[in-house]
Amino acid sequence: RSDPGTVQLVAERAQTLERLELLWALTEADSLATGPSAWGSWKAGLVSELVRRTAAVIRGGGAGHVSLETFPTAEQKQRLAAKDFGIESAGDRVTVYAQDRPGTFSRTAGVLSLHGLDVLSAQAYSSDDGVALAEFRVSDRRRDPIPWEKVTRNLQLALDGVLALEARVAQRARTYGRSKPMRRDPIAISVRFDNDVSETATVVEVHAPNGIGILYRITHALADLDLDIRFAKVQTMGDEVVDSFYLRGRQGGKITDRFHLGEIEKAILHRLVE
Repeated sequence: RSDPGTVQLVAERAQTLERLELLWALTEADSLATGPSAWGSWKAGLVSELVRRTAAVIRGGGAGHVSLETFPTAEQKQRLAAKDFGIESAGDRVTVYAQDRPGTFSRTAGVLSLHGLDVLSAQAYSSDDGVALAEFRVSDRRRDPIPWEKVTRNLQLALDGVLALEARVAQRARTYGRSKPMRRDPIAISVRFDNDVSETATVVEVHAPNGIGILYRITHALADLDLDIRFAKVQTMGDEVVDSFYLRGRQGGKITDRFHLGEIEKAILHRLVE
């Protein structure tokens, strides 16, 4: 919903406000029919924001000029410029300020999974000065409030490279994933690329069965290939996850080489089926 290219694409497909409102209603109805976990206040807010911005474009505005929450904020940019690294947590959000290196986003996702937190949305930013920012919004179905002190302690250990994160996440998946009943119609895993929806990044969309550490495994594969995650949208619809990542290659641009795209797909699939 934050990318102007996505808003422009929806506006071109909908064309009229009446059709946009119909698509909005159908999206909600279809999600509610899927199950209670497929629709909630957070997802309703995402769709409402997309509809609002798309409606402004249909009325004659520009996709990039519709107001929305800025990320990173001016305050966050100042902190990055000062290289004031650290972790902030409050409410349902955790924000990481760190040196820019492959794996920061993935390690954060892994620690959140390790503590049983569901990621609702995530976004990332990196600069040419070698600094990075990652922000996650999460939910905890078992506890309120979220035990941030314990989470951030392990997150710092993971960022410092002294936590056996991959082994711990795998152990949690073995322990807590055993009691989950098998579906008669297993969800197919798919990886799709789009180089048209965004002007500055390659979008990869991953469909997979929901499970412990899914986001960590996907982003781990991306980190292995030194890919820069500029933005991420994470959705859980019942037993299925649909995660979208806006990626840039090592040179800071889109990934258009077919071989490179194929290797990204291979890396993601390997992580999801291992």
